[in-house]
Amino acid sequence: MASVLKTKTGSFRVQIEHNGKREYKTFRTKTLATTWANQREAELERGLIASVDLAQRTALNEVIRDYRARVLPTKRGHHLKSSLNALERSFGSLRLISITPRDVSLFRDDRLKAGASGSTVTKDLNLLRVLIDHAILEMSIHLPSNPARMCKNPKSAPPRTRVLEASEEALLFEATKHPLLPSIMTLAIETAMRLGELLNMRWGHIDFNSRTLFIPLTKTDVPRVIPLSTKALATLRALPRNIKDERVFGCWKRADSFQKTFRRAVLKSAIKDFRFHDLRHTATSRLAQRLPNVIELAAITGHSSLSMLKRYYHVSPAQLAAKLA
Repeated sequence: MASVLKTKTGSFRVQIEHNGKREYKTFRTKTLATTWANQREAELERGLIASVDLAQRTALNEVIRDYRARVLPTKRGHHLKSSLNALERSFGSLRLISITPRDVSLFRDDRLKAGASGSTVTKDLNLLRVLIDHAILEMSIHLPSNPARMCKNPKSAPPRTRVLEASEEALLFEATKHPLLPSIMTLAIETAMRLGELLNMRWGHIDFNSRTLFIPLTKTDVPRVIPLSTKALATLRALPRNIKDERVFGCWKRADSFQKTFRRAVLKSAIKDFRFHDLRHTATSRLAQRLPNVIELAAITGHSSLSMLKRYYHVSPAQLAAKLA
């Protein structure tokens, strides 16, 4: 028999008892609560749905703990930890069965109001979906559905189209104080490598005879081998080698320490709105001028789809007009 009680917050809490087990669920209106109770009782009577008793007793923070222990060590990407923390603050104490699509929508809206970007909130929502799926598939916790999959992602900001102009390039290189900063920037422009790939580069990955570089760890987890231009090879040959560290740029232990060095150079150069990752946009656009075959271009940049490659290739109408002429 189902019972519906109004809570202090104005919502309606349903309690259903079946075969000695109780289930609870909260709704915004009494009509929704009664409708769900009637449907749920009928389903339980016919034995169509498994018991959600475990979902009643398990809070999301228990799922997060299991995910941290079993899955997180196999993942790369610093954003996962910050997203997990945000989700734990908002949903950690909630029982899985009580999380509703409206709760997820309110979380999305509150994160946006607090200043988080659309892409950041989308990552949070995607991780919440993964966590609830993890509870269902890996922890054998039955849920009628995944409420996070019933909530729309926010609109993301337009992708960046910032590239380094020739005049800016001269200013940026002149502003560098760190002896190895010009070298890593040159390699970024010549190879379109990501910052993580550059910082993880080992001397053993470079084949000077075949003019190639092996990149074992990539964002897409697909290793690749890229060709090296004459300028890239000359830059690598001129670099000092540390016998205690196989990494080419071992002077930077972490990406954040490198970013501090790079931001100081950008600030000194007075270049506006420029990030290190914009060098990847710059490199892709310049390589496209020399490699019009998109398959060859993608083999260097590591993009897995044409749509992603297009986000990094920026050509002005004037450049296209010059080609037509």
